[in-house]
Amino acid sequence: MTVKKIQARFPENRPIEDDLGAWWVMHIKPNCEKKIASYLLNRNISYYLPLYTRKTPVGYFRRIRQTEVPLFTGYLCFALEREKHSLLYDTKKFVRLIRVEDQIKFVEELTAIAKAIESGEDLIVRPGLVPGKKVMILSGPLEGIQGTIVKSRLERQLALSVEMFNQSVMLKLDPNTKLEVL
Repeated sequence: MTVKKIQARFPENRPIEDDLGAWWVMHIKPNCEKKIASYLLNRNISYYLPLYTRKTPVGYFRRIRQTEVPLFTGYLCFALEREKHSLLYDTKKFVRLIRVEDQIKFVEELTAIAKAIESGEDLIVRPGLVPGKKVMILSGPLEGIQGTIVKSRLERQLALSVEMFNQSVMLKLDPNTKLEVL
C-alpha cells in the first residue's frame, strides 16, 4: 500500500499572498487535518496546512523517529470564495468555518510560520499569545520576520503568534542574530 504524502501548501509553489482576501480557517475534528487536506487537494481548493517534522526517541537505544505532523492541531487554512463553500459540506470531518477578518495580518503571520518551518529549527507550540518586546529579525534564515522576543537565563527565543488560532510558535534564536526592537 502506498500512502500519498500530503503537501503543506496547495498549489505547491504558490505564495500565500496570492490568495489574499479569500482566506478562511477550518476548525477540524481531532486527527483529521491530513484527511481534510487530501479532500481539498482532490477538489483543487487552495490550502495551507503548516507541517513540521517531530522527532521522538523510541526504544531502548533511543532511535529517533521522525513524523510529519500539523503544527496547529485542529485547524487548516484554505482560500475559497464564500459562494463556493458548498463544495466543503459533503465531508463530515470539520466543526466550523471561521472568517478571517484581517487578511493582511493573517497572511503575514502564516508567511512567518512558513519561514520558521523552512529554517529547520525545533518548534514548540504554546497556547495563547506571548507577551514581550516586538522585534524584527535583521540577519539569518529568519531575516525580515517580526515576532516577540522571550528571554530566559540561558537563551533567547522568538515567539511567532497566530491570533486566529490563539497560539504561538516558539523557536530558539542564534546568539549572533541581529534584532531591531519595534
